[in-house]
Amino acid sequence: MSKIFALYTNEMIKLSHRLSVWILVILMVITSFSVPFLVKGALNSSNNMSEETDAFGKTDFTKRRDTVMNELGDPNRYVEHETLRFTIQNETVELFATRLHLDEDQVHDYSNLCCYNAMLANYNFDQYPIYDNWLSKEALQQYFMAYFDLCQLNLVPFGSRNSKWFQSYVSATEILDLSKDAFFYHDYPSYLAIVEKTDNSTNQLETKIVRRLSELDPEGKLNDTDAGYIQEAVRMYETYSQNLAMGVDTVNGSYVPLTESRREQLENSILILDYQLTHGCLTSKETSTAMLGRQYSQRAGRFLLIIMLVIIAGSSISLEMATGSIKSLIIAPVKRWKIFTAKLLSIMTWALAGSILITAVSTLATGIALGFSSLSPYYYVSGGTVQSMPDYLFTLLFFLADNISLFIYLLAAFTISCLTRNTGISVGISTGLVLTGGISSTLTELFGQKRWIDFLPFSNMNLVSKIFPYYKLSGYLDAEDAGLFGITNNSLPLSFSLWYLAILVFILLLIAYDGFVRRDIQ
Repeated sequence: MSKIFALYTNEMIKLSHRLSVWILVILMVITSFSVPFLVKGALNSSNNMSEETDAFGKTDFTKRRDTVMNELGDPNRYVEHETLRFTIQNETVELFATRLHLDEDQVHDYSNLCCYNAMLANYNFDQYPIYDNWLSKEALQQYFMAYFDLCQLNLVPFGSRNSKWFQSYVSATEILDLSKDAFFYHDYPSYLAIVEKTDNSTNQLETKIVRRLSELDPEGKLNDTDAGYIQEAVRMYETYSQNLAMGVDTVNGSYVPLTESRREQLENSILILDYQLTHGCLTSKETSTAMLGRQYSQRAGRFLLIIMLVIIAGSSISLEMATGSIKSLIIAPVKRWKIFTAKLLSIMTWALAGSILITAVSTLATGIALGFSSLSPYYYVSGGTVQSMPDYLFTLLFFLADNISLFIYLLAAFTISCLTRNTGISVGISTGLVLTGGISSTLTELFGQKRWIDFLPFSNMNLVSKIFPYYKLSGYLDAEDAGLFGITNNSLPLSFSLWYLAILVFILLLIAYDGFVRRDIQ
């Protein structure tokens, strides 16, 4: 072991003296550190609220009102009133009714004009700003829809209105009154009442979503993005619960029988979602931005790390062959397998060190740029209880699991270097393998889910979703969504992929060892 350690130390020293390696390390650090700040700047530019504020401010609604009024003129000239009587359950009801004399294409403008006038006269834009507020926007839309529905009913001539029309009129008026309270007074119960009246779905999903929103945000202060995360969480919760009850799973839009492993995963996902909803620790706008910035930072750093490691592995044998330094090792009283092991360990050390460095730099940069509090822990279930893993630990494990393909490419480059002893060939072929990393998803799209595709190396390299099945519930992107050599998820069991990769690694090591040990050094 002492000789292996001495050889290993010697290899590490030789690699540390290579200028190209340190140039790539510096570029890797600079890139990983700068990406979160670039993401923050890009999102700040795209989410500039000035234009949206103007689009939902009093000035904009005044302009809209004036535009419609110029087209319609005085709205009163379209209105006629008359007292009508209806017999409802043997009782006579009087209604001071309105008749609108409008063409079909004028109804929308007329109802909008009435809403604009009411808003400009009664709405408190300062107390309840509309921009980037979910309740205000939803209630506004509901108010306009309710007024339009009422205008449609008032197009019916007085002589054609019967008890059925009256019942529709009463229902439309109730919805309009609720929408007024929801919009003008920012009243959540009124908006919830509207959804309960209009949600005709079998499982009342929209009602459940709004009810949960009202529980978590009783004052209606949530922005569009955060409200969207809650809605998505409730939808997933209800979908998973429904699938469990039916004993099915949803794959590519169709139902398939639910396996035991998937059943356990759905049950745990429900526990996690319920925990996050109850404790208010769902993904937020800030968390999503931070995760996006950090994973893009890791991907950019990983790209440079791949280049560096492919060069190191691809030239590990051939470069020493070209310079003749390999002969000093071969003639020494050291067995070749020890030289082989030392070289392989040194390359893997640089790969592991590079992964740790990228994780540390990307996390530090994201914390500085977007706030350390925005970095979410990883939630999982142990013993029927929801647990959390610290962010700094999980992001390292996540990055290492996501980089399993990197270690395979690295080993392939080392193997090719041992066989060809040519830097250009080994680096070129290895780079080609990296660039074709997404071939399994392409083949699946072309030929469908064929069994032979499962036996391709690329189909077994994405183990993230299998090792950490709940990472998306914490705001993390998968390899494909995060970009840069992402591998498509698949339904292969974790045990199958692990055995496959273990056999693949063994074969590559065997080929590399045979190429290094058995061939003569010229």
